[in-house]
Amino acid sequence: MAGGDADDVDALARSSRPAAQRPAPRRPRRRLPFRFNGEIDEVLAALGDGSLDAGGVVTHEFAAEDALEAFEVARDSSASGKVLLRF
Repeated sequence: MAGGDADDVDALARSSRPAAQRPAPRRPRRRLPFRFNGEIDEVLAALGDGSLDAGGVVTHEFAAEDALEAFEVARDSSASGKVLLRF
């Protein structure tokens, strides 16, 4: 699995020293994995052409204006899988 770098900007904010006494900020780095780095284009194409059926994963769809209801449904993992919002 490939990975990438991301800035840990919160690390500087967590310092217990006052801002004026902190050393010049250096950007802490963390190595992060990229999920589906090699497959995402293939998966999106398969979803687009219908050759990949995600019907068993998606359990609910809501219009964007019903987002609050969608989040309530998504909160109960025993009754929902993936909950989608339509924009």
